[in-house]
Amino acid sequence: MEIKVLCVDDDQHAIDALKGHLDFYSFIRVVGEVNNGEEALEFLKESDVDLLFLDIEMDGMNGIQLAQHIKKIYPHMMIVFVTGHAGFALEGYEADPVDFLTKPVNVRRLDQVLEKVRNLRQTPERSTDNQIGMKVDGGIRIVNVDDILYIEKKGRKISINCRNNEGFETTHSLKSLETIFAPYHFYRSHQSFIVPIYKIKAVFPDTYARSYSIVVEEDKKLPLSRNKYNELQELLQENGISII
Repeated sequence: MEIKVLCVDDDQHAIDALKGHLDFYSFIRVVGEVNNGEEALEFLKESDVDLLFLDIEMDGMNGIQLAQHIKKIYPHMMIVFVTGHAGFALEGYEADPVDFLTKPVNVRRLDQVLEKVRNLRQTPERSTDNQIGMKVDGGIRIVNVDDILYIEKKGRKISINCRNNEGFETTHSLKSLETIFAPYHFYRSHQSFIVPIYKIKAVFPDTYARSYSIVVEEDKKLPLSRNKYNELQELLQENGISII
């Protein structure tokens, strides 16, 4: 199993040091190195890459902005952030990275990170029991993706509703959550709701078919925008659910 790596950092010395460490891993092949976000996007258009080592603090498009953009285009791309300041880690969670490394890179931590990468690479599709660190007031909250039943916006508050009536409020926007959870097959079913497709049990019209509802696990009934009905049908079929 070979893992193809792109190094992105505006500090060439940092790239050279990282490549020196990566040379000791037989399953890693560095296929490219670039010094800014624009060059990274151009490289990805032409080359096959499995893993990015991505500096957070770069001029122009910073690493977090680049990672969020890349995840929209290549949702299964693995990203490891490399930063000189651990405080950037909290904001970086929005891009669903494999892990973070601080400069100068510690070889023992690099071993741990690459073991994670290998485990993910051996799984064709990222498991739904992945954990994500989500921003909440004063810190982060770790949640298993598979425990989430739906995400709801009420006024200015965004709630993550989980199994057994558990849940919490997050400071993420609904739009950012739509991007974060897209790789896990979550769907924006309504202007105020995001649902995991694999937890939908039923879709049916309300009175006079003026609107629709979704039923997810634990018999939670949620609204479905009328103009989303056909799109949801197609998504269900794409996810292996035959509609006859």
